[in-house]
Amino acid sequence: MKLSSKWTSVHWLTLILCMSVSQFASAIEKSSSILFNSDKSQFISANFDAGSVSIIDRVSGKIINEATVGRDIRRVAMSDDAKQLLITDYLSDNILLLDAKSLKVEHITQVPSRPFGAVFDAKNQQYYVTSFEKDKLLVIDRSGQVIKTISTESTPRGLSLMDDGRLLVSHSLTGQVSIFDTNSSVPKLIKVIQLADSEVHKEKTTPQGKPRLLDNIVISPDGETAWLPHVLWSFGHDFQFQSTVFPTISILDLTPGNEQEVVDERKQLFKQINIIESGNRIRIVSNPHDGAFTDDGKKVIFTLAGSEDLLVFDLSREGKRNKKRHRRKKFQGGVKATQIYRNVPGDNPRGILISGRELYVQNAMSLDITKFDTGAAGPFAKVKLTQANFANVVTRDPMPKQLREGKRLFNTANMADYPDYPDFPMAGDFWMSCNSCHLDGFNFTNRQLMEDGKKDRFENALTGHVDVRKMIAGDPVGAYIDIIQKTQGGMGGDPREEDKPPISVEHPPVEAAKMMSALNEYVRSQENLPYLSTWLRLDDTKRYTHPDEWINSAECADCHTTIFNQWADSNHGMNMDHPYYRFQEDVAAESEGEEFRVLCRGCHVPQGVINGDNKPLSDFGDMWSKGGEDLKEAYAYGRSVSERGTGCVFCHRVTKAENAGGNTDVTVNLKDREAYVFEDTENSLLKWLSEKQINASPKQHKASYSNPKLYQSSLYCASCHNEFTTGQGANINDNFGEWLASPFNAPNDPSKNKTCIDCHMTQDVTDFNHKVGGQSTDDGPMKSNLRSHHFAGGNYYFTGMRNPEHKKLSIDILKTALTLTVEKQGNSFTANVTNVNSGHDMPGGARRQVWLEVIATDATGKNVFESGVMKDGFIPKDAHRFIKIGVDKDGKPVGLRFWRYVKIGQDTRIKSGETRQEHFELPTKVEYPITVSTRVLYQVFAKGLTNKVRAAYPDENIPEPEVIELQKVVKTYTE
Repeated sequence: MKLSSKWTSVHWLTLILCMSVSQFASAIEKSSSILFNSDKSQFISANFDAGSVSIIDRVSGKIINEATVGRDIRRVAMSDDAKQLLITDYLSDNILLLDAKSLKVEHITQVPSRPFGAVFDAKNQQYYVTSFEKDKLLVIDRSGQVIKTISTESTPRGLSLMDDGRLLVSHSLTGQVSIFDTNSSVPKLIKVIQLADSEVHKEKTTPQGKPRLLDNIVISPDGETAWLPHVLWSFGHDFQFQSTVFPTISILDLTPGNEQEVVDERKQLFKQINIIESGNRIRIVSNPHDGAFTDDGKKVIFTLAGSEDLLVFDLSREGKRNKKRHRRKKFQGGVKATQIYRNVPGDNPRGILISGRELYVQNAMSLDITKFDTGAAGPFAKVKLTQANFANVVTRDPMPKQLREGKRLFNTANMADYPDYPDFPMAGDFWMSCNSCHLDGFNFTNRQLMEDGKKDRFENALTGHVDVRKMIAGDPVGAYIDIIQKTQGGMGGDPREEDKPPISVEHPPVEAAKMMSALNEYVRSQENLPYLSTWLRLDDTKRYTHPDEWINSAECADCHTTIFNQWADSNHGMNMDHPYYRFQEDVAAESEGEEFRVLCRGCHVPQGVINGDNKPLSDFGDMWSKGGEDLKEAYAYGRSVSERGTGCVFCHRVTKAENAGGNTDVTVNLKDREAYVFEDTENSLLKWLSEKQINASPKQHKASYSNPKLYQSSLYCASCHNEFTTGQGANINDNFGEWLASPFNAPNDPSKNKTCIDCHMTQDVTDFNHKVGGQSTDDGPMKSNLRSHHFAGGNYYFTGMRNPEHKKLSIDILKTALTLTVEKQGNSFTANVTNVNSGHDMPGGARRQVWLEVIATDATGKNVFESGVMKDGFIPKDAHRFIKIGVDKDGKPVGLRFWRYVKIGQDTRIKSGETRQEHFELPTKVEYPITVSTRVLYQVFAKGLTNKVRAAYPDENIPEPEVIELQKVVKTYTE
């Protein structure tokens, strides 16, 4: 075709530039839960917890194709030829490649935990996926193979790929954005931008806190800016809806080589998000999630997942900057919000698409799409609703009705969300939802909450909810109402809503009780807290197992005799049935409700929890039984049992340590272990044949019960040896945190680095560097460093009842922990106690007592001074003790109800590597020479506690916990 001569070079240049701009705009790839197909005639929807992907006709809203492919599909990316889809299955830890038309699964790849964001790189013909929990950026080829795994900053989540090859990664729980160069096949990190904290302010309603919950990155069509919807977490005040969470949108300047946050243009509640409602009140919104620009680039619109609104910014109405203005009138924040469309039809709006004037919102809880009109061109045009339920993204919601209702409640901050129950709003003034903090429910993100919420623990150790009712377990319905009233301002808890009086916590209306029962159903769902008070999880579709599904640890003794014998009498073995533990568990149940026992049992009797076994622990085993004889007897007679302690299968089928802060935050998998033929039979001949198979092909067996990477990590031990209070989030024990801060955590210096097992699972506890060999399998290979299963630690008492070798090991390791030196100047006497060999504060654990005993005698042998000398088995109150005491808000020790502590009243324990100087004044009028005997003493349980336990169990024949001398120095002074 011949072109007109009217086309000059200027015209051609203009056309090329226009084409370049168009190409530039369309080249930005953004991780999303909903996409257009190549010609924008269809939607492709990732359907979240429905576990499916759908193709939907854009004109009719009808489902063209739907495929259930996983558990929780968060993001979908499409190849440039529109033939292939990649989806991330968040809870199954899979990425899947699908045919873009038939939705047939082409390939499934298991990837590091919680894959989230996904984009396609047309230049390199590969996908990028974020591993949210494992801090990885994955490079995946079109066959589904992970060709590169790149370590990133913590919690990568959102992705956006620019046409110049810059890949932006948002880090949800650290408030960072990483920028990678993808111009080569392996992304290279360019820089990491840390979003600024908003300064803490004494006024609770002033936006403040740390940027968190960055799910998505919205890049302007011109590529000059990135808009980041998120919230600010502020824990400077008690956890409460008007002071803790603030909706925010941060702006990045994307000038190549000078990428940075434009702090002055951050959009914050009460500043740039400032539209007035009727009654002259500021419109409050929550949980900005995703956004999109209009085609002309003049408006950017965000979904507000919590308050269920749309937030519109019109860039054409941005005022001019004037740096000469008076500081009180100085330009702040750039463009301000011009519209909040209140109450988007549907539940939990997340995904958003814009094409022309058509705007589509994907609702995650109602699993549908709402259609809007963005309005005509011009700054005063408003977004208007076109069709409330334009399209369903699934044919049928697979989630049970009550569970769906509970999850909807968990995610909502919309006061108008329940028109049938207008007096029972979940949130005060649209401010926050449960998901504003508990991102995606209860998982490893709890660790970030506790980290960000740390205060001066001597003033306030709580990071979470205040004064939790019955620790939730004893009265979930009342507890949730109480928490919502105090935290979210809902259920009548907003003091500004005078017409909505607080709902009775003790006697709630039936409708409110039903809502809270549904909420509890979600809290106790498979991916959350199925046993409520413990973070223990079973990797299965069912909540409980049968005892027959477990292998009796005595069966393991058939091939692992040495290991079993070490374990059986250890404190990880059958010792968990001892009366001290049973007494403490009874106190917990009496105080907070029977179900609260599982907080304790999650660590002490995990198999019983997973079996739903609530029987008293005295029904099986005895603190005096030795060598696992109860288990051996049950095994011999073919009786199934719920083992006390942490049995072989439990520990060796832990597939994940979540690092949520402790409280048994592990996942156990029984269903996927490799089993040999006849392995579970009770027939002795067939059992013999099964064992012969194992001996003939041991690799399969070893792979099923060995996870060295997990075992080597101190995080594995932290899952039980760290504890935090339910709901209130105060650290009870922080052994893992103490180890992280210790000299033993030295990964770059192997000569100094010691993990938990390097000290507590070694054969020689007097010299951790001395590796002792042995056989873990009878007639098996000799290992150069056999990991001992004595689990030697500070509790010599119970393990010593059964086995003198165990007692000796416990005392030996205790005696290596501290050193003692003394010095005297005049009448001033100083004892220097150094924690040289413990990777955590000394003493660790709970109820342990360490103190100094000092006795001075004169030339005649007469005692002239003493401190810390026990009287009738009690340590004097004025003794120099190394101890931690938790107290309530009034400073009163909480004692046995340790989970109710609000702050630390006293903590004189000795940190790892620290020297403590304890000073004493000796009498002036003494006859020299004098001899001063100084001892560091240790007792596992105090006499007062022992007396209470004996009173509770008078027939148990409980011996007196002896006092152990850890160090002793005797010196004679002539003056």
